Amino acid sequence: MKDRKYLFYLALPFLLIVGLILLGNVVDFSQYPSAAADGSSWDKSWEMLGKTVGIAQPGHDLTLQTNNSVLAGEETYYASWTIGEASTYTNEDGDEVDLYPAQLYLLLYGCADADSAREACTDFLDRERQTYDIQSEETAAHNGQNYTVLHYNCISASNPYDRGCSAFTVYGDYVFVAELTCQESFDGDVGEILSDVLDGVHYSADLT
Repeated sequence: MKDRKYLFYLALPFLLIVGLILLGNVVDFSQYPSAAADGSSWDKSWEMLGKTVGIAQPGHDLTLQTNNSVLAGEETYYASWTIGEASTYTNEDGDEVDLYPAQLYLLLYGCADADSAREACTDFLDRERQTYDIQSEETAAHNGQNYTVLHYNCISASNPYDRGCSAFTVYGDYVFVAELTCQESFDGDVGEILSDVLDGVHYSADLT
């Protein structure tokens, strides 16, 4: 778990700003949303982030690694997936960690209200733009939800990943972030993979 926690902070640098610390609380998922906001029936096989977001199996050989329910005692949730076999990587602290060809993180960050969520989303985007060498920025719609999508190169000497793609959106009082980063040797299209992942993201209709 130590290795995965390190990679989580490595791949999502904007989380350092809010000082989120993993607590490992357990969320009761016994009550599912009545339906998805996009009109789909809620599928109980979807991976849940809290009781607000369900993620269909993303494909592309993505394997679920973690789904940590609550961070810092707030309504904040994240899950991670990996592609390929892990190799040993020595980080800047001298610790050996598992490094995958590609890694996906999904974050659902709860805020006090919709205005606070929009402000937090702007902060996350600004942090991402400062951290990476942005190659392009676009707006994309998936299941009726609009996302700001960034394509970038990783420029930090301490980041073992080469490039990535991230998507940001606000849904009610929540910020949703998806980030896929990969090593230089990875031959997949991170933009295409992330787009397919977002096609499988569904939001609870109970919040609308």
